Amino acid sequence: MSITVRPKILVVEDQVGVLTTMMLLLERAGFEVVGAQTGTDGIRLSQKAEFDLVILDINLPEKNGFEVCAWLKQDFRFSRTPIIFVSGHGNEENRRRALELGAADFIDQPFDTPFFLRKIFSHLKKLRWKH
Repeated sequence: MSITVRPKILVVEDQVGVLTTMMLLLERAGFEVVGAQTGTDGIRLSQKAEFDLVILDINLPEKNGFEVCAWLKQDFRFSRTPIIFVSGHGNEENRRRALELGAADFIDQPFDTPFFLRKIFSHLKKLRWKH
């Protein structure tokens, strides 16, 4: 008997429609997905569980995505966890800042669904996840 563990993804996005869409896409792709609408909730959830990948928006209530990314990267449990920013504010300064804080990638919104999922699988594959 083999046990299959589904990769667990945390999505932190304040816009309900975008959050719901991303969670649905990821669940249909076979992932276990947890969502949060504020940066503070994202941090709180990360303290209760480990995630294999984190998706962050930049503009979040309470703590923005950059603050959440910095906090996660200071936690030894998340030091190697891929963090992907998904934002409609993909200017050069925001991309640079995200990568300097340790993000693995930056995807512009609105995004192409196959491209979005390929990026997720690609980063998880680097951690040895198979799909």
